Amino acid sequence: MQTKIFLLVALAALTEARFGQEGSVQNIIQGLGAFGNPGAAGTLAGQTPGVLLAGASACAQLELADQIVAELGTDPEVIAAAAALVAAEKNFNPFAQDTPNLCSDASLPATPELRGIIPAVDPAVDGADVQNANSATSLATPFDATGLSVAEVSRAQGFENFNDQAA
Repeated sequence: MQTKIFLLVALAALTEARFGQEGSVQNIIQGLGAFGNPGAAGTLAGQTPGVLLAGASACAQLELADQIVAELGTDPEVIAAAAALVAAEKNFNPFAQDTPNLCSDASLPATPELRGIIPAVDPAVDGADVQNANSATSLATPFDATGLSVAEVSRAQGFENFNDQAA
């Protein structure tokens, strides 16, 4: 009985550690209240959990990042928040699938300052160490994404364990 309780608590802790991460990006975007129309940052922040859910389109994450810049402007603080969304790890259920989806639409993100930034992936994915290191690097110095999708940039940087997903 104690073993079952321990396993249940451990599983709950693991789930908490990997899921619900969209809150950190949501808080960053919520903090952009001084930009754009009143309430725009809050409305955009409220959309972040939906695009970071496991079942959401990988391209929706990039579309929302573009929308953030379109509605709130190109101030460096806004660009940094949108970049954080592009680089954010989408929720992933390693019990239901073994590879994440990355956006294969070369037109996304459309915002030049966001091109070449790639998302982190769940550490349970084979090759995640490479992708996550590249994601962190791309936030500081985006990769050349001329004519390439996020999926193609990730592949060019050595990560191949994902599914391409069109917009």
